[in-house]
Amino acid sequence: MTSATTITTAICALTLPFITALPASAAPVAQAPQTEATPVTASDAGSTASGDHLVGRGVADITGEVAEVGMMGYGSGSQKTSGLHMRQYARSYIIESGGERVLLVTLDALTGTNAVRDEALRRLAAEYGERWNERNVMVAGTHTHATPGGVTEYPLYNVTTMGFHPETFEAQVSGIVESVRRAEADLSPTEVALGTSTRDDAGVQRSAAAFEKNPAEIRDQLPDGHDPTSVTLTFGRGGETVGAVNWFATHPTSLTADNTLISGDNKGYAQYLWETEAGVDHRSDADPAMVASFMMSNGADVSPNLNLRPGSGPTEDEFENMRILGERQFDAARAGEAASAPLPGGVDSRIVYIDMENATAPARFTGSGHDEHTCEAALGASFGAGSVEDGGGGPAFLHEGVDNNPFFEKISETQYRNDPELERCQSPKGTLFHVGALDAVQTKLPVQLLRIGDHYIAALPGEVTGAAGVRFRSAVAEAVGVDPANVIIQQTANAYGHYFTTPEEYGEQQYEGGATLFGRWTVPTLEGTLASLGSDMASGQETPLGDKPTRRDPVDSAVGKVLYDLPGPEGYGTVLRQPTDTAVGETASAEFKGAHPNNDLHHEDTYLEVQRKEGDGWVTVADDADFSTSFRWTRHLAAQSKVTLSWTPPAGSTGEYRFIYHGDAKDGSGRITAFTGESGSFHVTG
Repeated sequence: MTSATTITTAICALTLPFITALPASAAPVAQAPQTEATPVTASDAGSTASGDHLVGRGVADITGEVAEVGMMGYGSGSQKTSGLHMRQYARSYIIESGGERVLLVTLDALTGTNAVRDEALRRLAAEYGERWNERNVMVAGTHTHATPGGVTEYPLYNVTTMGFHPETFEAQVSGIVESVRRAEADLSPTEVALGTSTRDDAGVQRSAAAFEKNPAEIRDQLPDGHDPTSVTLTFGRGGETVGAVNWFATHPTSLTADNTLISGDNKGYAQYLWETEAGVDHRSDADPAMVASFMMSNGADVSPNLNLRPGSGPTEDEFENMRILGERQFDAARAGEAASAPLPGGVDSRIVYIDMENATAPARFTGSGHDEHTCEAALGASFGAGSVEDGGGGPAFLHEGVDNNPFFEKISETQYRNDPELERCQSPKGTLFHVGALDAVQTKLPVQLLRIGDHYIAALPGEVTGAAGVRFRSAVAEAVGVDPANVIIQQTANAYGHYFTTPEEYGEQQYEGGATLFGRWTVPTLEGTLASLGSDMASGQETPLGDKPTRRDPVDSAVGKVLYDLPGPEGYGTVLRQPTDTAVGETASAEFKGAHPNNDLHHEDTYLEVQRKEGDGWVTVADDADFSTSFRWTRHLAAQSKVTLSWTPPAGSTGEYRFIYHGDAKDGSGRITAFTGESGSFHVTG
């Protein structure tokens, strides 16, 4: 999450009504160099031994409620869904070898959550028994912020969604399960390979003051303050790549907090590019030719907004930035694919739940000369200030940086004087909100380690800075006896525990340090946990699961619910504004009398079609999963709706077209009836 504007405002409204605003500081501006992806030679990419794997791939729709639901990521109460830019999917990859198996589930969502993963595991156990379990299933989010929320049982994250949203939760869970079913059906002999490349123009360090506090040996591994490495795991059959998972360290926050359309952001566009290049249409392809996931590595402090302002860089158009940054990540992944080498057979997995409020950081990772300890979860005032570069910042009286929030720091200093252990853990954080004491966040967090051949995936339940990623790779590599380059960092996996910053970064109390819940020793604690998992894996020893959090019953939200629709005098599906002729690269649109889109989420289907005239008939050329389209909904009066369908024709689209709108209306008895609207035709010129 990159901003806490509404959460912080709500907290302060309740607890600090008499604070006066302090002057805000200006954000720095920088432009990253524009360079091409640089492939690494196959000899540098990993083992050249021949693979021996069964692999299955599966995709299913997880698009949540597209209207009136708070979005998850920026923490802005005004950012409520009002339509759909691109559909969101679960993509599953089963990898089997030597009688063992792992399952990588990637979601076009902010994060994997404990609630979603638990319910998905429960349903998978009902179908597959012990085949899929806590240890061998990873559920991770691409970290897009253009996604509906309300899918976690922890109240802090449901403030802007006004509670839990069962419909969006069910969309994610059922989509995961269906994607796994399809992956099971797709299992077949597959070559597994891995390659790397570099790309330094798809992200910029957004917290340089904190990063520069790291030791030189860590800074030297992160040119320009961020990790430029693009790692691509590929799956090949018959000489063709049929699947890929890419990891790259940049935020999918090209779309700003002002955007209210559901979308995959830049990583979603990279996925779309690779899949559409292979001719995939998820509405009709039961067995897609390509399944591509673009995930986030150790980029918690890396912004795609290259000018270090929301929606700025390389252009001033957020959707164009989404396209450009997605294309750059796609190009880097293809360069890695070209440099890939087969991985040896063999897979393995370990997982453990850690009570992060009562954990020990081993002395060999602390730098203090002895063991240290974590403590009760707390969010700092600098967290409340928000990430200026991505989220736009928080209330004017909150600021990033140590010693910049005197009111909260003064209160915390009193607490620290009375509790030296708390001071050693949380100082110099000026605490804004004691989320642990209020049981508002998950504190028993899963840490997972997966092995595929001679490479390891460290799956962490939060956002990992570049420097923390360097330390995590080193801890795993030393434990299992490989080069750190053989360790992949997967963030926002299986749960959400906010940020993980190094002790040096934590001391600077930028946004990321203020969002490091469990204090200065968080990263050393996780280093010790990963090293222990690695040692168990290397020796073949099982790892006890640890103490899982108890399942909760969150409070359902009343927002976004539809009591009934009214057609108005025009009737459902009536065209209120016809499209006009347009040119390639410009945008055509039509407005319809509609109904509330939450009546039916149209999974595996679409709210809109763009159709081209061919002979005496019409052929669909785009739908609501395409980057070139958008579906926008607005409420009219109390229970009426207006819907706007838009399409920007790509090159080569000259011809005659029309829009088709698919809606669903609910009457007073609760019965839902589908209807269709059809626009007049319009022409696209070159």
